[in-house]
Amino acid sequence: MRYLISLALVCTLSSPLAFADAAALKQLRANAQKGDVNAMFELGDSLDEGKDGETNDPEALKWFEKAASLGNVMAAARAAYMYDEGEGTQIDDIKAAQLYLKAANGGNVSSQYNLALMYDNGEGVKEDDARARFWYNKAAEEGHTSAQYNLALMHDNGEGGPVDDTAAVKYYGLAADQGHPGATYNLAIMYDEGEGMAENNGEAVRLYTMAGQLGHANAMFNLGVMYRDGDGVAQDSGKSYYWFSLAARANAENASSERDRQALRLSAAQKSKLDLDVSKFAAAYLSQVEKS
Repeated sequence: MRYLISLALVCTLSSPLAFADAAALKQLRANAQKGDVNAMFELGDSLDEGKDGETNDPEALKWFEKAASLGNVMAAARAAYMYDEGEGTQIDDIKAAQLYLKAANGGNVSSQYNLALMYDNGEGVKEDDARARFWYNKAAEEGHTSAQYNLALMHDNGEGGPVDDTAAVKYYGLAADQGHPGATYNLAIMYDEGEGMAENNGEAVRLYTMAGQLGHANAMFNLGVMYRDGDGVAQDSGKSYYWFSLAARANAENASSERDRQALRLSAAQKSKLDLDVSKFAAAYLSQVEKS
């Protein structure tokens, strides 16, 4: 283990790297104390992340707030997050919302999303679906996947404004393109039921498959139904059994009983092979989740 050395050895040898880190931190503090806004942010970042050998969240927050008060957008975003999560301080939703607003107005996309969440949930601000929709929209237009999904939900359900199926399809689609399982599933539902566009069961099957491969339990179940009934795809008891089996593993309601019904249509050899395929998928998916 080339880089695995004990803390005691580091302290004993006082490595040149440790001296360099200390010197860098001393210089950042000096520049920050002289009013250098960029140094304030970099000092806060260093203390927050331990980049120069010292971690000190309360002091990091202090410097982020100083930089934010002088107009540094990233500092405002970082300070907001620390108040939001209680890093270096107690959780303070009101201060978090105020700082997210400052950063959001400065164009910080993550802060636009986080501020939207606060309006959505009434944390630190009065619950306001219209304001939530506004800020989700800002972040969504900059490519924020979760903002696109949440905005689609609001259009889909008429929260913060009228129901707009066309807009829901648009933003579900944008989030689905970035691999969001829930957005992919909901877009499949809209194709399946003809909401916001003409009904297209074949496209629904394609999207359910994508969502199922991303681990979405209800998408797996719906695929089982579609292969069982030949809806948008050729009837196939084997594929129906496969997807119901995966849905059952993901604890989807009624999936186990549907799987067992399809099993009656299969030979022992078919069922054995499909069970092996299900186990391989489950193992690969769990491995991917553990790595992410």
